[in-house]
Amino acid sequence: MGIPSTSNGNLRYGVLVVMPSQIYEQAETRSAGRHDVIANKSREQHTSSPKLKFPPSKTVLWIGAAAVVILFALAYFFLMPVAEVATVQRGTAISAVYGTVRIEPAFVVRVRAQNDGFIRLAESFSAGRGAIGRSVEKGQLLATITDEETSRELKQARADLQAAVDRAALPLPSSELLKAAEDNLQRLEKVVGSGNVPAVEYQKAKSEVNRLRGDLETERIERDRNLKSLEETTKKLEAQMKNAEVRSQIDGILTNVQTIDGELVSDGNELFTVSSRRNYIRGEVNEEDVGEVKPGMKAKVQLYAYRTKTFTARVSSVQPAADPTTQRYTVVLEMENPPDNMMVGMTGEMNIITGVHENAPVVPTRALLVDQALVVNGGIVQRRTVNVGFRTLDFSEALSGLVDGDHVIVSDQDKFHSGQPVRQRIINAPPPPKVP
Repeated sequence: MGIPSTSNGNLRYGVLVVMPSQIYEQAETRSAGRHDVIANKSREQHTSSPKLKFPPSKTVLWIGAAAVVILFALAYFFLMPVAEVATVQRGTAISAVYGTVRIEPAFVVRVRAQNDGFIRLAESFSAGRGAIGRSVEKGQLLATITDEETSRELKQARADLQAAVDRAALPLPSSELLKAAEDNLQRLEKVVGSGNVPAVEYQKAKSEVNRLRGDLETERIERDRNLKSLEETTKKLEAQMKNAEVRSQIDGILTNVQTIDGELVSDGNELFTVSSRRNYIRGEVNEEDVGEVKPGMKAKVQLYAYRTKTFTARVSSVQPAADPTTQRYTVVLEMENPPDNMMVGMTGEMNIITGVHENAPVVPTRALLVDQALVVNGGIVQRRTVNVGFRTLDFSEALSGLVDGDHVIVSDQDKFHSGQPVRQRIINAPPPPKVP
């Protein structure tokens, strides 16, 4: 093609030799051009400033991820255990002897049967044990014990007595004869002096009058004796029937019924129990504490029926002998301002005050596990060892280990451990005690 040749053979050889070299040169030229273009693009990318531009789908992903993180944080916060805490504050620390109390009646009367028979409850107490708690007055009828035999005897005795009274109103049998004899004697006395009547007849008439007077006196004595006997018999039977009436011996409250209507009872059986309306507090303390208790000491009493109230009482006496079963000593107390509806049988707890420390750091006693307390500091539970001073049922003195303002866990301490993150809820604990 551009190379001359004189023969066809040389010409063909020249074409065959020249064409491969031309093709190779053209290929190198194209390859070099491509490399230049790529190099120029790469150089432009390196020299220009970077510009980040996300598509809308990536923005949504970022917002979703942030929302998930917030939800996880909220779930972690709300699923965190909650600790009920109270604040350590200043108050009066009290040394006290702990004991249990029970409300007892000042007087108890057990009403017993005084004869045999079938009992009939009074209408007011016909409910039997359902009548327990009702007020009764002294002399009020509680029941009647029916005694048919005594009733029949009393009826007959009253009839006999009335008949004797009626007979006593009539003249005695010898009274008419005596009157006639006395009239005859008076007549003879008038004529005996004239001699018309023999003296023997006069003496006979006089003897008859004396005899009749004696008979009349005997009849009168017999009548009075019989009348008195009938009266005594009637009174005795009436007394027996009166014993059949079961009555209350004091003013008070019916606290027990030990019989049922229509039951056969015997003399001496206990039927009812009546307690006085006036009550007292019977406390019990351990043997190792009774030596600190003295009459006149004040006490704080809490009855289970009045959980939110604390009552003030004073020690009246300490009984000298312990209960042989429990080996506990009985302390008698008088409450200063008892509630109106305080009832026999109520129970509770007491603290007899034996010492006082004012302006001391106090903590609710229920926050202490012997000498350990759990404190929430910065949302983390910490275990503290507390040196406990005076201790009562509600509050204890913290000599060391706790300071004013500490938040101590007061419930479910077994669910928390040192180092545990918690949320805290401050409860409204009762105020610390004051100087009694």
